[in-house]
Amino acid sequence: MAMMDNKEFLISHIRNSFITSDDTGMCEMIIDVDDQEHRGGFASDSGLESSDNELSHSYDILPDMDYGAHRRRSNTAQRLERMKKEKRNQSKVKNISWKDNNLKYNAEEKGHLFEKKVVIPSEQPDTPLISRLSEQLDSSASLGENPFLEFAKFDGKASVGVSTKKIDIFLTMVPPEDRPYPMTVVVIATAKIQDLIGLICWQYTIEMREPPLQENIDVYCLHIAEDDGEVDTDFPSLDSKEPVSKFGFTKLALVQKDVPTSSNKPSIIVTVNVPHRGFNKFQIDSLNISMRDILEKVLKRRKIKVRPGQSYNLEKQVEPGLPVDLDANLSSMDTLEFCLVREHSSRGDYIEVDDGKTSNLAESLTSHQYKSYIVNMIHKIRTKTEVQLGISGEKVEIDPVASKSGTKLFRQKPVTYEADSIASCDMIEEKDGGKSVFRLTYFGHDYKHHDFEGDSEMCKEIVHKMNNILELRLSPVRKDYVAQRDKKLKKRESFHKT
Repeated sequence: MAMMDNKEFLISHIRNSFITSDDTGMCEMIIDVDDQEHRGGFASDSGLESSDNELSHSYDILPDMDYGAHRRRSNTAQRLERMKKEKRNQSKVKNISWKDNNLKYNAEEKGHLFEKKVVIPSEQPDTPLISRLSEQLDSSASLGENPFLEFAKFDGKASVGVSTKKIDIFLTMVPPEDRPYPMTVVVIATAKIQDLIGLICWQYTIEMREPPLQENIDVYCLHIAEDDGEVDTDFPSLDSKEPVSKFGFTKLALVQKDVPTSSNKPSIIVTVNVPHRGFNKFQIDSLNISMRDILEKVLKRRKIKVRPGQSYNLEKQVEPGLPVDLDANLSSMDTLEFCLVREHSSRGDYIEVDDGKTSNLAESLTSHQYKSYIVNMIHKIRTKTEVQLGISGEKVEIDPVASKSGTKLFRQKPVTYEADSIASCDMIEEKDGGKSVFRLTYFGHDYKHHDFEGDSEMCKEIVHKMNNILELRLSPVRKDYVAQRDKKLKKRESFHKT
């Protein structure tokens, strides 16, 4: 306790304690004592005298002061540092005052600034001189303009302050080794699918990809794609009129529409009339086909029963009673219309066919008359919607049947297809309980289909009616579809044989 009463010890202890945290040395100088016994002045350990009239005190301790090994600098020190930096920066700046020059420019005195260069003439006098700039302009002009320039405004990378979407686009027209690598496109969210297609074509052309695209964007469409770039053909292409913001897909595929193209070669249509059974038309690729092959086509198409001891032949339509040479080619007939007759009979005789499933003339005409059916339309996720299917020789109509219990999610919208856009109508499944499923294939931007379910007899009638209509119309869509189908069947047969 004696040591705690010693003022000099306390002052020395306090001073030494502040030394560790005060690098200014001020605490050591201001700590002092006011004592009656040292009124003439008290000599501190520092050797300085302090007056008894000047009371000494330490710095005020503030709550935000930092303690420890690293003490925060004061605001004054920070301001001084900033001032020093500003002075250093100002020393690097040079101010130049602007003065008007009253002297006029003398071209003769300053002519050395624009010396005329001597152009060396070409060794070939007939060859005109071309500058380097002209060569660059000519080479850039040869690249041609981007035909999709109008869609550049939908590029999200060049837009500021608007909502955009980043989509990976797989390009199905590039070489196979490049197809797994998508092209990333950033499009503004307000653009439509058609605008996105144009933007893809614009970026494709800018990046100078191969092969070059067709200048008409209507020949392209967008499909949903898997992560590896495979096109999901189970879903139709995206509607070109819908906005991009409606869809949440991050991976799409640019696909060129498979539009049936009419051949430059003239179509060769052979007509064969069948007594009391109407007629058949066949598209022939070449006039070198034999008449025996045409006869076999008719018998196969009509499913005509050839009984033992019977045979059939062809006659020219304009020459009744004169059978043609079946070993001769069509090119030697001078006509494309014939009549099927049974040997030892006339054209008026009745020709039997297999259980009446082939169309006769009356049945063909009846098939073109309008008739409606109530069937169930099967959707992708196996839900069904009751619809009215109307069929005529000109069009096919699908109208939803009003139902209180029907959900809005799978409600079918009314739609009409022209008969020439129908590719086929086939039975695909027979179920228990007298139900069957048939498929109606049509052509939009590509081949698509609708599946329907109904009573087996009604489904067979619908398929039979549609096939009669398709057989008589022979539309380009129908011919192209049949050609592709036959090609696939031949490939499949050759594969199984190997």
